[in-house]
Amino acid sequence: MKTLSIIVTSTRPTRIGHRLGEWVAAQIPAEEWDARVVDLGELSLPMLDEEDMPRNGNYRLPHTQAWARTVAESDAILILTPEYNASFTAPLKNAIDILYAEWNDKPIGVIGYGWRGAARATAALSPVLGNVGADERGVLHLTFREDIAPDGSVLSTTTADRVVDLARKLA
Repeated sequence: MKTLSIIVTSTRPTRIGHRLGEWVAAQIPAEEWDARVVDLGELSLPMLDEEDMPRNGNYRLPHTQAWARTVAESDAILILTPEYNASFTAPLKNAIDILYAEWNDKPIGVIGYGWRGAARATAALSPVLGNVGADERGVLHLTFREDIAPDGSVLSTTTADRVVDLARKLA
């Protein structure tokens, strides 16, 4: 069984990403993926605190080693991101930057959510993923009032189908 990690990237106390992440995981067909939610708010990764460059892969700190295992053991990843100040979240940037080889050729899908579907955030994320060699295979934009409510509840009956379609692109 392949593992699909759904990375929740918002860490704000009032965030909805963790609720949306659990909903996304529940939509993924169990016969196709072992879907698991990875919440950056729970991981609390420190900002770039390894002494060596990530490119060298000499991770000495337990939190970096654990994060590297999580990414390496994932057959594919769905990144769930809101838009903050026209970009993706700082915890996501840090989570990408503290690793390097683990991202190489990793199939990744991105789900942006917010008033504009986090279109600017997902656009800003694409070159970062490309720089670490990730294999970005698709982007889904979920907008408030059409697809989801600001509290994270799902409004559209087609949203689940769109999530499953994106997950299938990662196989």
